[in-house]
Amino acid sequence: MPWEGGTTSTPSSTTNKKSPIKSNDKVVIFGATGGVGQLVTKKLSARDGKNYQLTIAARDAARAKETLGNDNIDVVELNLVGDSKATDAELQAAIEGATGVVVSVGTTAFPTKRWDGGNNPKAIDMEAVTRIANAASNVESVRRMVLLTSVGVSRTKQMPFLILNLFGVLDAKRAGEDAVKSAAGEAGFSYSIVRPGRLVGGPYTNLDLANLFKIEGGAENGVDVAGGDVLLGDCKRDACAEAVVQCLENESCVDLEFSLVSNEDTALTNDGWSSAFTSM
Repeated sequence: MPWEGGTTSTPSSTTNKKSPIKSNDKVVIFGATGGVGQLVTKKLSARDGKNYQLTIAARDAARAKETLGNDNIDVVELNLVGDSKATDAELQAAIEGATGVVVSVGTTAFPTKRWDGGNNPKAIDMEAVTRIANAASNVESVRRMVLLTSVGVSRTKQMPFLILNLFGVLDAKRAGEDAVKSAAGEAGFSYSIVRPGRLVGGPYTNLDLANLFKIEGGAENGVDVAGGDVLLGDCKRDACAEAVVQCLENESCVDLEFSLVSNEDTALTNDGWSSAFTSM
């Protein structure tokens, strides 16, 4: 739901409102310094002839610029949690003029130092994502929003997700998903919910076993893709990032939620992604 006093625009055409991002469009990325977020940013920057105008919303602008190493990216310093978190107006201002919004935020499933300052699953995966979704719903130009969550959000009573959800991370992610779908329904833009398996492969940013043992996953970035929340396995970060980019660019990806895990096949072509999306 938009916050009180917000202005929600009514699109003149449902088809236009949900169409893919185009060359020179502005794309805003929340969580661009994370493993998948870095790769999404690099992939969008490297798309031949697209010249996307990328804006990164980051807690630490200097660190974000150093991590991404790209002077052509606009960095807006925004904190999503804690006492200094961005206002609704600041979130909306960061998104203003964008056609695509990517949300790849998160924290550890179990208490670690990354929870310091209020960066826990409820605050980031539910509350922050909800506020971003509400802000996007007040920006007329937005046509596509992609949220990265996890497999298991609808299987929290099953192993191994029962353990993973002990501190509520999957419940928080599911609440964030619901907020994005609700905002998309009200504003008329297309949403995509990407639910990867356990993320493996570089860049390594999380304190988990995949980081410790440098588990690489699918050799050629091949993926199994299925609608809903049905898969189980590892997902290479690069393959996950490509899925996010496809959700922005692919005509066939409209209002979808799907899970994906890596396999040993070659990477999907654009047509392969179109077929996967159409089959859902």
